[in-house]
Amino acid sequence: MSVLVRMKTRGLLRDTTHLSIGQGFRLIIQAAYFVLIARSLGPDAYGAFVTVVAMAALLGPFSGLGTANLFIKNVRSGKRVASICWGNGILLTVLSGTLLSCLGVGLSALLHLKTVPLVVTIVCVADLVLLKVTELAAFGFAAMDQMKQTSIQSVVVSLLRLGGIITLIVTVHRVTLDLWVLTYLLTTLLGTLYALTKGGQLWGHPVVDWRALGEDAAEGVFFSVAGSATTVYNDIDKIMLSRVADLAATGVYGAAYRVIDVTMTPVRSLAAAAYPHFFRQGVDGMARTYPYALSLIAKTAIYGVVASAGLWLTAPILPYILGNQYQAVVSAVRWLALIPLLRCIHSFMADALSGAGLQPLRTGIQVLVALINIGLNAVILPRYSWRGAAWTSLGCDGLLVVLFWSTAFRYRHQQY
Repeated sequence: MSVLVRMKTRGLLRDTTHLSIGQGFRLIIQAAYFVLIARSLGPDAYGAFVTVVAMAALLGPFSGLGTANLFIKNVRSGKRVASICWGNGILLTVLSGTLLSCLGVGLSALLHLKTVPLVVTIVCVADLVLLKVTELAAFGFAAMDQMKQTSIQSVVVSLLRLGGIITLIVTVHRVTLDLWVLTYLLTTLLGTLYALTKGGQLWGHPVVDWRALGEDAAEGVFFSVAGSATTVYNDIDKIMLSRVADLAATGVYGAAYRVIDVTMTPVRSLAAAAYPHFFRQGVDGMARTYPYALSLIAKTAIYGVVASAGLWLTAPILPYILGNQYQAVVSAVRWLALIPLLRCIHSFMADALSGAGLQPLRTGIQVLVALINIGLNAVILPRYSWRGAAWTSLGCDGLLVVLFWSTAFRYRHQQY
């Protein structure tokens, strides 16, 4: 047994190392990309871009209907061969992503978002169709223990986008939102072509199994709803803020949130490496996934404390990097600084529920918190603008810690 434990530990360490190296490169690339985008567009145009990206993120989990998550689950359990997961995933992603892109354009008009329809269309196609095929491939690489290729895939996409904005800055006098989103579409397409090439080399031609397609779509809905709930309490505030405040306020808050998101890169690496292992541990239910989650939280909580403190202390440097137009980012980052620590806790407890076969329960908790987030934002944002958005984000992440941990604890002890 001790030999088996050591093998699993080495496997997790290897996977985490591969992902951390990739995410480390991606962190540097994304930081440069973020700074260049924010500076070249300015708060108003950046706020418009952030708003559309946030809306696409809300719809994104329904693109593919959870087939990316099921790629890992079905391959690891031996239920499906990879070529079927690949083929069914591509088909569902393209079909659902196209429909969701149309829905996104319609919603932008219905909500009177301050962004032109062409920008909305381009971003939706890039994020809901092309990028989702790329993510499907990345999950497939993880399912096959190809974490190194997963890392390379993520770096390729980030590097292409960085190259795109650098090219614009060098070749045009002024970077406009229209020029940027066209470049965004092209670089995303190149990343998707890379994913299709690598996926084809590993799994061969995509295979569509219509019976399996129906089963996966039905099961994947729970993963989609859970993912959508996550993006609601992460991104709905940006959309709502763009309606009740000016785009500059949205740009400031979006920039601050991006800084927080960047600091979570190492934790996301560990979470991505550990995610398949939760399903292996989950054969014995919460009795195995709960202590496994605790061991991961112990590894990341120290980082969460350091990251939160570092964000608070270094926030005044940001206007020198992003430009004087982003002075308010200092206060926004400080309000959000505790979020990395909270996410170091609830991310792993949520995966413990999924691994133990309690995905519907996890989904229910996330939907509840998403609804609370919407309700709070509706009341607070009109009066307190981006500060209210920061307060609700902080409160909802804290609520997730309480709900996920208490639920996991209860189900774990029910099995004894």
